[in-house]
Amino acid sequence: MISWGFIMNIKKLAEKKLLLGVINFILVVLVGILDLTTGNDVNVTILYLLPICIVTWYIGEFVGIVAADLSAGAYLASDLINKKTSSYGIVDIWNSIMYLALFTLIVIILSRLKKTLIREKNLARIDFLTDIYNLKGFYDFGSREIDKCRRYLRPLSVAYIDCDNFKQINDTYGHQTGDELLKIVAATLVDNLRNTDLAARLGGDEFAIMLSETAHEDVKNVIERVRKNLYTIVQNKNWPVTFSVGVVTFNNVPETLDEAIKKADELMYNVKKNGKDRAKFEII
Repeated sequence: MISWGFIMNIKKLAEKKLLLGVINFILVVLVGILDLTTGNDVNVTILYLLPICIVTWYIGEFVGIVAADLSAGAYLASDLINKKTSSYGIVDIWNSIMYLALFTLIVIILSRLKKTLIREKNLARIDFLTDIYNLKGFYDFGSREIDKCRRYLRPLSVAYIDCDNFKQINDTYGHQTGDELLKIVAATLVDNLRNTDLAARLGGDEFAIMLSETAHEDVKNVIERVRKNLYTIVQNKNWPVTFSVGVVTFNNVPETLDEAIKKADELMYNVKKNGKDRAKFEII
């Protein structure tokens, strides 16, 4: 189920991109007018790159190419009206095509650069072993979710999950089996969560889940389903592993993610001290 907050975020993003697209069109028109009025005295062609670069970076490659087409068209119109060249139409059109090629090349280079930067930034948030968020990724996205839930007075739940007897797995079966277990835990979490929920490996054999705008009973159902699926897998592999889970649902969302994680962590350790292999829930 897609949350209302997620829908509102998409709507706001679309509105921002639409506004930026309109501003881009206006900038192209203004540069075209400037190009037309200055005639042969001033070459303002480079100014067309301003709207092209802005929309390519903030909206995307397709819109950047549209801006490049508009800019090349504006240049051609201005060139034909002012007769900047001593030749006739064919040379003017050729010059416009060359500018279009240049503008398009810049769009492609800028777009590829941004994709590379985004990919590198995202890799810094991903756990190399399990392919889910690491501690940094959980804090980056979780902090935003905390702020959103506080703003709109919506509930938020954080679950802290620890693999009981994980050291025994490494000592008995080897680290390769331990890594396999961690991957299975991560995959099981992802398979049982919505796209709007967060799952992360915080370090070692400890994982966290964040579920926003979800009723307490629904949170319990998700956690119990995760534990059941994990239990089935480890039983089939004859691994002596269980899972201790602390889950806190915040109706009054704390100011920081640190506070939320600390509460769930304390609850999880309470489970480990009292026999392990269960989940404990609390509402604040």
